[in-house]
Amino acid sequence: MVKRLEVAGKLDGLEKLEGVVPDDIPLLPVVPDPLRLAARQGSLVPFIGAGVSQLAGCPGWEGFADGALQYFVGRGKLKHGEFEQLRALQARVKLSIARDLERKHGLSIDFASLLQASSSTVRKTGERVYESLSKLASTFITTNYDDWLDIPVQLPQTVETAPAPVPAPPPPRRRVLSKIADFHPNNLDLGNTVFHIHGSVSEPESMILTTADYLRHYAGHSIDRGRANENQFLSFLQYLFRTKNVLFIGYGLKELEILEYVVEKAQESKPGPSDSGARIEPRHYLLEGFFSHEMQLVENLGSYFLRECNIGLMPFSRETRGWEQLVEVIDYLSQQIPVGKLLGLQERIEMEELLK
Repeated sequence: MVKRLEVAGKLDGLEKLEGVVPDDIPLLPVVPDPLRLAARQGSLVPFIGAGVSQLAGCPGWEGFADGALQYFVGRGKLKHGEFEQLRALQARVKLSIARDLERKHGLSIDFASLLQASSSTVRKTGERVYESLSKLASTFITTNYDDWLDIPVQLPQTVETAPAPVPAPPPPRRRVLSKIADFHPNNLDLGNTVFHIHGSVSEPESMILTTADYLRHYAGHSIDRGRANENQFLSFLQYLFRTKNVLFIGYGLKELEILEYVVEKAQESKPGPSDSGARIEPRHYLLEGFFSHEMQLVENLGSYFLRECNIGLMPFSRETRGWEQLVEVIDYLSQQIPVGKLLGLQERIEMEELLK
């Protein structure tokens, strides 16, 4: 059951704010009509966070940072006591230290092995999740370093059919783009592509790990477009958010800092207050899990993201299965909003936006 939330009176410059908020947080999210339309038009771009990779057995941010330091413990370059002292530090600080140890000892951390699934059971879950994701779009953006999105997953069909004379070929590997030079608006319509905007284990030198890395990556602002000091990465983000419909998946409350940073840097200006009585229609959406006692948090976050970022919140309940419910949610979305083909009209609209 769904109710319409309407907050009358002045609210940070908004005289009326509308959104869809469930009476009870549903196990499967309400899919807004604009999101269905975006999928049919082929303009939907899933933006994948660490929560999805963790379903596939990848470590969280803290586990990843600890693993980078343990690499040196195993090679006798860091004592166990020193490692225990460093564990109390923030993940980015630990990764900065790990990078320094790489340079000091002339070693290269095997980041790919740190991101491997912990068991075959977990890997099967990952295969299910990423097969469902493949049905949502042909172009993906991710802040994850792992290669789960790079090779499309195609699970065997369970329905009995007549044997084919020739086995079906495996799906082609996606085009992996992780360098600044690759982040160009034209590449968003290539199809069968994944953008690793914080780097990829396939090219460890591209990985954005430390605070200094983040500051360099997001330096400046793309309003300098066409000038020598333009940040091409920010220009790419602005084009993405202006011309596509982004669906954030796998960003828990602990990762919202990263998400907010990306969105804030991508905006040339914040969405202004709407006219009196006008409804704010989000262009982008955020999939997020909550417990039943967090209804007030759902309403507050929904209002915040809609007002500040033009992002609609799509809540689902993780009361019974925790984050494992996200597996069912992604499978559900793959059935509700499968990928469509980019329309000619949509292409013209995007070209007009690029020329502004």
